Amino acid sequence: MDVIWNLTRVCPWDCAVCCVSAFHVCNTTEYIVQSAQKEKDKELTLAEKLTVLKILADKNFEIDFSGGDPLYYDEDFRVVEQVTRWLPSRKIGVSMTGSKITDAKLELLKKVGIVEFTLDNLPERENPFRPRGFNFASMITMKKCVTTGIKTRAVTVLYSATISEKNLEAIYRWLCENNVSEWELLRFYPVGRAAKLAKLTPSNLEYLKVMKFLRGFHGFTKIFFQHSLRIIEKVLKCPAVIDSIGIFPDGQVTACAWAIDDDCCPFKGFRLGKLPEDDLDKILDKARKIPEYSKRAEFCRTIAYVRRKNKMEGK
Repeated sequence: MDVIWNLTRVCPWDCAVCCVSAFHVCNTTEYIVQSAQKEKDKELTLAEKLTVLKILADKNFEIDFSGGDPLYYDEDFRVVEQVTRWLPSRKIGVSMTGSKITDAKLELLKKVGIVEFTLDNLPERENPFRPRGFNFASMITMKKCVTTGIKTRAVTVLYSATISEKNLEAIYRWLCENNVSEWELLRFYPVGRAAKLAKLTPSNLEYLKVMKFLRGFHGFTKIFFQHSLRIIEKVLKCPAVIDSIGIFPDGQVTACAWAIDDDCCPFKGFRLGKLPEDDLDKILDKARKIPEYSKRAEFCRTIAYVRRKNKMEGK
């Protein structure tokens, strides 16, 4: 079982395409600080996070820590540090931002299987949906990770501002030149804050065309495609509940880590339970008996839900 665990919703960046509607904290006005603290208060306590972590580790699940920025807070750093004592590195991933990398973070990341950073464009290409400096920070930190011997992956979300062949070719060239070992291409989910930007979503034909183009690249960096892109190719089926779940900062368990509304809560029908108070085995057993999740779907359930919802709302 793969688990994507959004440890926190707090993030030093404020991206328009953020699927979790992350809470921006770089602005240090009193209002922002107080709002961020209120958001933090909704999250699991350190003790609760460690309890959830033990549950997942005892089941030998693979965990990808994400956010927000999963290493922004010291307590979340301690959660990731603890799991390196309980699980082999190959079962641990960290998806973080390039902001405020420290020697302590680099030392911790040496103990995980892979660390990934989003890189949607090179800095010379304007992208109105990412804050200025976002991509550059990812590039700088990836170089530091590679130099330190950390297995590093770049992630690019495919939407109208990133999907051009020229942009993708430039990114791939940079990744190869800087010895970044992996590059994963992600489908654009118009969820969370990005729900307002559904117009950026490429068509299935555009996705298939760019995937074919990218498979023609043969360099140092290995290219991977997210499961939801493989579903479009009819190579994979939806892994929700059968092979994958998500956990939100407040402990809610969701059938799909991408099924997120603008308050960072699961879409209706995707919420399975809440940790640590609910029993995870019972959560999963019950979910797998629901007809909707009893077998793998031929389509992405999250995208299907978004499309139905938009159709009902006349969007």
